[in-house]
Amino acid sequence: MVQQTSNARRRAAPLNRILAGLYLGLALVGSTHAAQAVQQPGAVDSYALVGANERGMTITGEADDWRRLKAVRKQMGDREFLWVREGGKAWVIQDEATLANVRAAWEPVERLGKQMDTYGREMDRHGKAMDALGREMDRTAGKVRPDERRIRDIERRMSRVGREMEQVGRDMARADAGERVRLQGRMAELQGDMSRLGAEIGAAAQSDAQRDAERSMRQVSLRMDEAGKPMDELGKRMGALGKQMDQESKRADKAVRALIRDAMARGLAMPAPQG
Repeated sequence: MVQQTSNARRRAAPLNRILAGLYLGLALVGSTHAAQAVQQPGAVDSYALVGANERGMTITGEADDWRRLKAVRKQMGDREFLWVREGGKAWVIQDEATLANVRAAWEPVERLGKQMDTYGREMDRHGKAMDALGREMDRTAGKVRPDERRIRDIERRMSRVGREMEQVGRDMARADAGERVRLQGRMAELQGDMSRLGAEIGAAAQSDAQRDAERSMRQVSLRMDEAGKPMDELGKRMGALGKQMDQESKRADKAVRALIRDAMARGLAMPAPQG
């Protein structure tokens, strides 16, 4: 059963729209299955309960039926009616008892739909909180960057020290004993410089600001984990509710089709006005 109303509201959070569509889709699948289970030659193809005074309509059938219904509704004015498509013909039923029974058949689904809407609003609220935490995480992550200019400067100094160490090594291979002692002393100095530069580049890659930012990210991550727990629980409840809506939709669809067949057998259906 697909419910389409003139005052349909848009959901603010994409996550909520996805979940609501998923579980309401379960009801649609259930209604379609129910229709296939009872249809025989000459059976009802689709139907719609159209409310009075533009209060909306409840329809099961094909997308093209929505266009047909809008045209019929203009001809019917503010009167409530049940529209039926059977084969290539369309009918309207205005018998009050039949309409009341159709409304009663779908009332459990309507009630569950309102509960789903409540869950959806709650999911929307949690989703906004999660979005805010995500933005906070992005801002914090932007601070976790090494001082690239400082690192490049240290790397250049390390490169110079490395080249000098290479040259001293070559000189030591050709030097006499006395010169070799001096070069060994210079090599020790260069090794000390390289060690200090290594420590310096490590500090540049892990500044105090970066460590603070990383701590903040861990804290935000923990908060996101906590914020996600209610959403997980809501998802389970919405899933269970969606299954219940599926079952109720099948029962309602079967009951309404039986009511339609009875009303048509009793001559209560009239040809639908042409748009």
